[in-house]
Amino acid sequence: MDAINLPHKGPVLGIGVDIVSVSRIRKLIARQGDRFLGRVYTDSEREYCSKFKDPSERYAARFAAKEAVAKAFTTGIGEYLNWKSIGVVSGNRGQPVVELDELGRLLLCQVGGKRVAISLSHAEDNAIAFATILG
Repeated sequence: MDAINLPHKGPVLGIGVDIVSVSRIRKLIARQGDRFLGRVYTDSEREYCSKFKDPSERYAARFAAKEAVAKAFTTGIGEYLNWKSIGVVSGNRGQPVVELDELGRLLLCQVGGKRVAISLSHAEDNAIAFATILG
């Protein structure tokens, strides 16, 4: 078995956590459809989530991730970041990996960060995400 090299090599500069109701996201998708999905999620997130029987669980986890990352930056969604500034994709081991757009990368640089680590989970009607900005 190969050793796993964990990428944390610096200080924690910010943390954020968020929990989202899966049924809330399911209702938003039912009511607003592509308008909601297109405003909040990146193309890669939509492609990934749509593969599942109930994509609402994955969408809820990614919604929580966006909120958790924005909280870790202490900015929220708005002036410094928009919904699509933060995307979650699968890494080489299937782990969630944060992708930042130009606004997100600029903010990461401004706070002295090197990367954003994230953990996601969903069960029954709740999805949760924990984000850490690493320096």
